[in-house]
Formats: sequence, structure tokens, C-alpha cells
Amino acid sequence: MSNEKPLIIDKRDKVNGLYTYCQKCQRLIENRVCGKTGKRISTCKNTDKHMFKAIIAVPGTNGKKRKTRLFRTKDLSIAIQGKLDFEKELESLDYQSTNTHIKPVDQRPQLLVDCMAMYIGFLNNEGVESHMVKVRTKKHLWEVENYFEKFCRSLRKNGIDHTFFKIDQVNDQVVGMFHTFILDDLQHANKTYNKMIGLFRQFFDWLINKKGYNLSNPFVNVQRRKENYVKTIISREEFKQLLDVVIPENGYQTMPSGERKNRYREWMSQCFRLALETGLRREEFMMLKFTNVIEDDKGEPSIIEIENFKVNRQKGLNEKQGQKKYIPITKGLKDLLLEIGFQENRNSDNYLLGNDEKASRKTLIDLVSKAFTHFWCQTGIEKKAQLKHLRKTYLTALVGHFGDKAPVLSNHSGLSVLKKHYVNDKHLVAAANSFEVFKTMTKFH
Repeated sequence: MSNEKPLIIDKRDKVNGLYTYCQKCQRLIENRVCGKTGKRISTCKNTDKHMFKAIIAVPGTNGKKRKTRLFRTKDLSIAIQGKLDFEKELESLDYQSTNTHIKPVDQRPQLLVDCMAMYIGFLNNEGVESHMVKVRTKKHLWEVENYFEKFCRSLRKNGIDHTFFKIDQVNDQVVGMFHTFILDDLQHANKTYNKMIGLFRQFFDWLINKKGYNLSNPFVNVQRRKENYVKTIISREEFKQLLDVVIPENGYQTMPSGERKNRYREWMSQCFRLALETGLRREEFMMLKFTNVIEDDKGEPSIIEIENFKVNRQKGLNEKQGQKKYIPITKGLKDLLLEIGFQENRNSDNYLLGNDEKASRKTLIDLVSKAFTHFWCQTGIEKKAQLKHLRKTYLTALVGHFGDKAPVLSNHSGLSVLKKHYVNDKHLVAAANSFEVFKTMTKFH
């Protein structure tokens, strides 16, 4: 929810052809009323999406043809000048060029909130040439908006009106305020702190390198805080205990509100086994279809081929452009695939798990995480574990067996990444207890 005031043009300042516009609703704001809800604009929760829009009628068309341009600024004088420049540009082109062919005026707003709005527009590929379009998740876009909102909150906490604060006023003192706000007020963990600082470092780099702002990046010297990676793994016995409690009678969870939710599905045990046998993230194994299973020359399942979601999203690539990742089909995984119905469904577009479910994949992806936590609590095991720890268990076993060759199978850039984020070092050390220094020596003098 935005705390900014609605963007309104007073009658005395009205300029023909210049309007206020809500990018969220994608409608003009007229008569101080939201064009989508019909409510007074003062009730709008998306005021950060308000901007100016120029609408120019093409002469001789009775208003049937119009040219439009958005101005990501809340400064009326800048918008008026932009509208005038837009008219001159159209006149010089004799109104022949369509709106998509007209290169927008490169505006460089000076207010912090306008720069933030401009950056969010960029992340949404607004005004981005087709060959530079990147696919970004809704989660990432939400995080950026959320971090921007928290930065503005840190300003307000220190008595600064963020709506009039200029981008070039963000200095070491302001960054220090934000630093304190993250740690003391929000009490975020170091991982979140590093993500937020990293986002603002990227934001200022973009302003400087892509938009030509004459600024220095005040976030470049902020030190990363040490992150404590919890690399919990699950033993064979613990996993068996988990599967033993995944039964219909244990499926109901009572929420604090009193509502009862059923976390059980008939394929839930297979789901946990698939997570363990592939080491995939929940979105990856829940999106697997039988067409992802590649067979060898004998018609036996050999490998699983799937889009590398994480890497492709980081690079802004779609499924056709992006990388694939390959999962070896071990004996345990092969047995599971046959149990799920590989022979009956080979080469079909059916999902491996929950194909008959009416709920969306996103809903099911959320369900499996909550189901794992729910059933794990019923095992009586004191150790805290989450669905993601099945992935860490798989990767720890992979490194223990294949050593420095493991990254090839896990689709990681190197062994250091695996050890830093996933592999349980204590388990690897304990596994070496049977090691004998002189075991392979025939003689010892």
C-alpha cells in the first residue's frame, strides 16, 4: 500500500491534452474518481502508480486517431513541458509515426519516488526494446516495490518527507539511516539485509550507467553481513518416520482461526520421495511431466530434462531461449517413476504428481511445503526441518559420492557454491570415519 498522495491536477492548472493516469488500473483519473472502482481517488491504494499522460488528437480524424505518451513524474511543470515537446515531435513527423515507433523523451526525474517508479517500469519492460526484454517473476517485482517502500519508511521515521526527497540527496548519512532501520526496526536477518542493499546498489548502478545520472553510488561501500547457512539434512531413518505418518488420518491441520485444512493427498508420499530422489526445488519437481523423462535406446528412463528456472530468470530468458538442467535417473528414482505410472503415461503431457487436481500448480506448490511441515511435526523428531532440506540431503549425498564432479550433476557453477549453500560438512566428515590411511598399503616399514 502506498502512502503517497493521489496525483490530481487542479482546475486552474488544467492543460488541454494532459491527464492523470493510473498505471495499475490502466485508466485515466477523471473528476477525482477512480476509473475502475468508481470510488473517490483519495481511497486509492496504488498512488505510487499515478503519473501524467498526454493524449494528442491527430488533425483531420475527428479525434478518432490519437497519440499518447506517459510521463513518469509527479512534477506538473515537467509533464507540461513533456507534453509540449511531444506535440512538436508529432508535428515534425506530420503525425505519420505510430506511438510504438516514437522514441519517448528521455526523462530524468529528480525526485527519489519518481526514479523508483521509473525503475519499476523498466523491470516491467515498459519502454524496453524487444531484444532487451527480460522475464521477471512477480515475486521479484513485489520484492523491489516492497524494499522501495521500506526505504521511504526509513526516511519518514527520520522526519524526512520522501515525496519531496531528491535522488541526489541519498548519501552516506541516509544509507546509515536505512541500515539502522533494517536491523533495529524491521529486525531482518543478514540474508534479507544483503538482498535489500544489493537491490539498491543495482538501482543506483542502473541510474548512473543506463540513464546517465551524474551520481555516485552510496551503496557501493556497504559491507555484506555474514550469513549463517542452515544446512540441515535428513537421515534415512528420519525420512522413513516421515513417510510413516503421511496417512489420511493425520492430514488435518487446525489453524489459529479454528479452520481445519487437509494437507493430505494420495500422492504426497511420492511427492516427498521425488523431492529427495531428484534434489529439485519444489517448483521444479511439481512442474515435471512425463515428457520430461528422456529414455535411452532400450526405452528405459535415463535422465530428466527440465528448464533451469533459477538461471533463466536471473538472465531474463524464456523457456525456449534458456538453459536446461539434467537429472540422472538412479535406481531409486526409476522405481519411483514406475510406481507413479511411467509405463502408462510415457511421452504424455500429464504431470508426474497431482495431474487430476483441480487446483492450480502454484496452489499445489504451496501445499507441498505446508504439508511437509505439518507431517514432520507429527513424527515427534525434535530437529526442525522443511521441504527444502530434502534438496540439501540430496546434494550432500551427491558431493559425498562424486566429489568435485558433483556440480556437473547438480547444475551448479562449482563445488564452492554447493558447499557454501547446501552441503552439510559435518555429515561428510562423519562419513570418513571408516577411512584408513594405510588401508591400501601392502607394506609398512
